[in-house]
Amino acid sequence: MEWSEMLPELLDVLAHKHIVFYEDYLSFAGVCKSWHKAALQTSKGNNRPPSRLPSLMLSEKKGYSEFRDLFLLSNETIRKIRLLEAYGKLCMSSCGWLVTVGDDHASQLINPLSREIFNLPKIDTFPRFLETCNWDYGIRKLVFLLRHRKLGFCRIGESKWTPVEKGWRSCIYDITYYNGQVNSFDGQRHIQACDVHGKDPVLVDVERLPVDLFDYNRQDIGGAYIIGLDDGERKTLLVVIREGMFDDIDDDLCEETTYKTKSFQIFEYDLAKDTSKVIKGNCIYFTDDAFVLYRGSKNGGGRDMGIYHLCDGTIEPHFAGRSSSNLSPPIWLQSI
Repeated sequence: MEWSEMLPELLDVLAHKHIVFYEDYLSFAGVCKSWHKAALQTSKGNNRPPSRLPSLMLSEKKGYSEFRDLFLLSNETIRKIRLLEAYGKLCMSSCGWLVTVGDDHASQLINPLSREIFNLPKIDTFPRFLETCNWDYGIRKLVFLLRHRKLGFCRIGESKWTPVEKGWRSCIYDITYYNGQVNSFDGQRHIQACDVHGKDPVLVDVERLPVDLFDYNRQDIGGAYIIGLDDGERKTLLVVIREGMFDDIDDDLCEETTYKTKSFQIFEYDLAKDTSKVIKGNCIYFTDDAFVLYRGSKNGGGRDMGIYHLCDGTIEPHFAGRSSSNLSPPIWLQSI
């Protein structure tokens, strides 16, 4: 009997037994179409398998449009997934889903495993977008659109993006949906929160970092990120400051593209106690998201990646190969 001829009932039993983690799904679903279908049925609803670690979706390869490579941190192996829908498009991810933007301004949500697709409003429906941006500058964080680092959103069934103007002060570095609100961090060091469920969303100040921790005008600031964290006892927001430097990393195009991550700082804000402090932990796994710098580079983005050890400030690689792109460099892909 061929693998593809096995009874669906038997495949269902095998899938429930062997798909324990997200990484198992990739191996099981890659056997053939019938096994892929059984894997999808197993992963529906609340039965979705957890992931040991996020996967790193590598850059697309020229002339290789049908598949993308996933580098699994858990066992340092590479798996292929069929993802023709993402070829030639700007790609970002959140909670295991991909958001893509094409040169026709169309944006989509894609399940990279089942290839289920939801159409989002076109990015040129954001007010004054075409006056200030190219199509590949559109969405910088799923599922919110940042035009000149501004915040916008869309609800299910809506045909256009809605900007959030009230309370906006400066360019937004990063956002996260946490504790029922959208939390953001901007260039003036403000942590802000926004309830997008209301009729007239407003950005409200929550906290502001001391100037000695984050100065927008410093040349070595490589980026900033905001993350929600719940350990079961308390809820906190983490602001991660990425510090960089210009260095020779095999790109002779221009000085601006020779960038390299040097260190990270972590700022913790306790939502319950209204206290804040600088903390240290173990490691930060980071990818190359210096979009403004690598976009015009000869070698593209994907070179400035690694594991930063907070204990001693050293950096080591997490992916030893080469994978770079001006449009869609490697990104993290969580289990869905």
